[in-house]
Amino acid sequence: MNKARRRKQPILPPAALGLCALPFALPIVLTFALAISIGETWPRNIAPGSGLKLAGLVITAVTAAAVWQWATRRLESAPARKFAGLLCAATALLGWPAWGAGVLPSVNGMEIGPEHDVQMRLVRLETTRRGRGTPDLYHWAWIEPLRERSPIAGGRVPIPEDIHVRWHADRPATVRLRHAEGLLGAEVVTAFD
Repeated sequence: MNKARRRKQPILPPAALGLCALPFALPIVLTFALAISIGETWPRNIAPGSGLKLAGLVITAVTAAAVWQWATRRLESAPARKFAGLLCAATALLGWPAWGAGVLPSVNGMEIGPEHDVQMRLVRLETTRRGRGTPDLYHWAWIEPLRERSPIAGGRVPIPEDIHVRWHADRPATVRLRHAEGLLGAEVVTAFD
C-alpha cells in the first residue's frame, strides 16, 4: 500500500514546479518592464560583432542555478532535485534570447561612453515584415568595415525608416555610423549618416 501511494505522488511539489518556470518568465517580465518604464530613451542598437549573447548565456546559467537552489531547498529526494535541475535548465535556455536581445541591450545602453564615427561600406538594404499579416516593416542595412581593425564588424544593423529611404535614393558606397561603448562593453550604434 505504501509503494502505491508513493507512486501516485508527483515527483515535484506544485510550488517547486512553478518556481522552475522562473528562468523563462523572469527575463520576459524584465524586458516588458524596461520597455514600459524607459521605452527608447536608452540606446539599444547593438553593433554587429559586439553582441551580448555570451553575457546572456552566463546570466541564464546563473538564473537557472539560483532558481534551482531556491526551488529545491526543502526537497530531500535526489530524483526530484535532478528533475528540477533539468527543468530549470530547459526553461532557462528558453529565456536566453530574452536576456541577450531584451534586458542586456537596455542595461548596456543605460550609460554610454564617448561617441566615435566610423566609415562603413554599404553592401545592401533590405526590409522584413514585423509579423505575418502586418504592413509594418523593419529596415536593415548590411554593412562591412573599410579597415581591418574596425570597432564594428560587418553584418546587418537595424536602421530607421527615414535613413533607409534616403540611402535607397542616394545609393551611397559608404556610410558613417556613430557608436559608443555601453555599460556592459558592447558597442552601441547611436546615429547614422
